[in-house]
Amino acid sequence: MVVHQSAREISRHARIVPEPVLRPNRGTRVFDLHPAVHLMVAGAWFAFVAILATAFMNAELVVPAAIFAIGVVALFVTPALWSRVVPEDGLRRPSWSEFLAEGVDCHTGRLTSGQALAQILVLPAMLLGLGLFFAVLKAFV
Repeated sequence: MVVHQSAREISRHARIVPEPVLRPNRGTRVFDLHPAVHLMVAGAWFAFVAILATAFMNAELVVPAAIFAIGVVALFVTPALWSRVVPEDGLRRPSWSEFLAEGVDCHTGRLTSGQALAQILVLPAMLLGLGLFFAVLKAFV
């Protein structure tokens, strides 16, 4: 339900945040995240496919396992190649330590690096848990 709020009421509850400091000698990344985050997510998906392939592999599942692996490769290589399309601006990219120290700006506001990593890595962690659950279930049933 939508309730109209006056400008005075909004300004009473508004949180004023400082404008981000622009670093003139530092460029931005295409997706505003360090490539290591992309590798973490890709590694979790590959681990999921590897866990399931190890737990359930037999002669009839070789082709589906290969299709899943190729699908995961396509899922993560495409954005990696897409990020290289942006023309080089000659500026230095932020390092991993700078990402950890400064965090990231997103649509809903500024996030620390821990908050950003938590939001990004929840689904891959749950996926790995699901793969491990299925592997343990297969081992004991």
